[in-house]
Formats: sequence, structure tokens, C-alpha cells
Amino acid sequence: MPRSNRRRVDHAPLALGRLAGMERREQHWDGAWTVRRVRGAGQGRVYRCPGCNQELSDDLPHVVAWPAEGMRGLPDRRHWHTSCWAAKDRRRV
Repeated sequence: MPRSNRRRVDHAPLALGRLAGMERREQHWDGAWTVRRVRGAGQGRVYRCPGCNQELSDDLPHVVAWPAEGMRGLPDRRHWHTSCWAAKDRRRV
């Protein structure tokens, strides 16, 4: 029987929550948050990460989060380092 040189494709499910720009809702100790991953636009803006209180340049991939409840808008959005957001529940900021 001839050997097949075709690669086998594993059709793993796509993790849509990990894609940049997709919003998702996360539950943390301080309530529900709407979270969006940002790739980094590089338009010269600098934010202050509430997790570590360090500057965050907009050319780096990061997380934008805002409270999911209520009529909150642009002033309630916070830009977090990705690692600071991942450690949010441990820090209780």
C-alpha cells in the first residue's frame, strides 16, 4: 500500500476569547467586567496600568476593561498590562 504524505489536520476549536478586539465578559471578585484584548496601535498614547501603577504604551498588546454593569462609558475604561489583568484576583486592586 502506498504511503500517504498528507498531513493530518487536527480541527481544534477556535478560542475566540483570545483573539484581539473580541469583547468578552469576565467575573472577578469585584464584579463583572467587559474585557477586550488590544494588539497595540502605536499612536503615541500612554496609559497608567491600575494593576502595577506603571506606564503602559499603546504600542504594546494589552487589555482594556470596564465594568459590565450600569451605564458606564469611556471614562470607566482602564488599560491593563496583560499580566497585571491575569493577576487581578490575586492582587485585589
